[in-house]
Amino acid sequence: MIELDADIVVMGAGFSGSLIALLLKQIGLKPVLIDRGSHPRFAIGESSTPLANLILEDLAHRYDLPRLAPLANYAQWKQAYPDIVCGLKRGFSYFHHTLGDDFRPRTDRANELLVAASRSHADADTHWLRSDFDQFLANEVVAAGIPYFDNTNINTLLPHGDGWEMRGHRASSIDQIGEPSAVRPRTVLPNQESGASRHPAHRDRADVSNESFTARAAFLVDASGEGGFLAKQLGIGPHPDGLQTRSRALFSHFTNVLPWSDLYSARGGSVNEHPYPCDDAALHHVFDGGWMWVLRFDNGVTSAGFSLDPDRFPLDRSVAPEDEWAALLLRLPAVSAQFAHTMPIVPWRQTGRMQRRLERSAGPNWVMLPNTATFLDPLHSTGNAFTLVGIERLLLILECCWGRTELAGELKRYDSLVQTETEFLDRIVSGSFAGFPDFERMIALSMFYFSAAVWSEEERRAGRATRGSAFLSADHPELSAALVEATRDIQEHSLTTAQFTDRIRTAIAPFNRIGLCDPAKRNLYRYE
Repeated sequence: MIELDADIVVMGAGFSGSLIALLLKQIGLKPVLIDRGSHPRFAIGESSTPLANLILEDLAHRYDLPRLAPLANYAQWKQAYPDIVCGLKRGFSYFHHTLGDDFRPRTDRANELLVAASRSHADADTHWLRSDFDQFLANEVVAAGIPYFDNTNINTLLPHGDGWEMRGHRASSIDQIGEPSAVRPRTVLPNQESGASRHPAHRDRADVSNESFTARAAFLVDASGEGGFLAKQLGIGPHPDGLQTRSRALFSHFTNVLPWSDLYSARGGSVNEHPYPCDDAALHHVFDGGWMWVLRFDNGVTSAGFSLDPDRFPLDRSVAPEDEWAALLLRLPAVSAQFAHTMPIVPWRQTGRMQRRLERSAGPNWVMLPNTATFLDPLHSTGNAFTLVGIERLLLILECCWGRTELAGELKRYDSLVQTETEFLDRIVSGSFAGFPDFERMIALSMFYFSAAVWSEEERRAGRATRGSAFLSADHPELSAALVEATRDIQEHSLTTAQFTDRIRTAIAPFNRIGLCDPAKRNLYRYE
């Protein structure tokens, strides 16, 4: 029998749950981390951004977690943790395809967009192989002496005084809760091995067979993502306003994916003007009705998947995922060539509509991280940065207001900002999907994201950023109003492409630090 008391229980040991547990300990609170599964396991949400890395680095320094700081930079990561797999990300690459036709590079670059995020490998961002990245953070939790219980199902949540009591059981083996997919065997870092073996959450399986589990805490943090622990326990339903974005996914990890630059060059394209090697990026293949991500890791594995409009590409469960994948590639000849010799190395994932938005993300004694309260689409790699903004905001609230009456009001503000940010991101993503048939319009619409992202990065680097402020300035009234207007225009096709781009150029001007929407740049934006 396991019975314990804590200040805060964190549900979910993905990267966000483990990170928040580490940070809570650093501000003097007693966290417990609970997960219904175990590591390593397959997960998406693999692409970092400059803003995500700046926040991660700041959290590591501010809260004295120096082992996390190298994860915020490609070169430092490779030097500090060469055995933890990552990938090089220098920017965002987009190439537009017409279904049924081969891709042909254009001299005016009208069917491509490259936006650099760093000047070199030395200051580049990363792709996270989540099975490695998440397990590293979970091991850090154990090394920090934080109680961590994997393979634990909580089936009862009850009020207990001003807090909570939760009851469940800890399974004796992975098989009892469903075996996770893994890219690599489970490992424990050498300097953590002895500490992990002594921790009750890491005893031999025979020692924990069918243990009952009870925990009491004043506060709950839900980092369970799509598991939706608190939504199920508290009966929290979808937000009445819903989401405009509609997409479903089909994805896996692959070996032997050819570099896109080779296929691009073979079709007459010149890579010499590209601001960075186009494969060292979050590579997007865009087409009417959806897009494909291609993220390369340094171990020869590539994460790739389709995000599809379910109205254009309805889900048919009678069609095997690998058959749907093959059918989609047939309609994208150049992409088919890129994947001609590949092999999936984790089970296929085929989803229904991915989007979720819950009506509340916080209450007086509980909170959901953004990746639990909402999910949109992997487009533009916004997810991890959004979650880190939420973590930073929550830490600031708990530092200032733990045990004080102001806590409930600050959590209400937290919820309000998460909803505002969700609406802002939803307009960018849904507007981009609406622009896929006319790539020039999609490029223009995406500049709301890139201008706000670069502005946020520069403000943080200059020390002017306000902790706890809205992600991507989503609460800026003029910017938000202009985005609402632009998403309406792109759906209604009420303006010419030139008029549409001019209107966006004017709207983003206060945030436009790198000359976005400049026709002279021909959709190639170098790092400035």
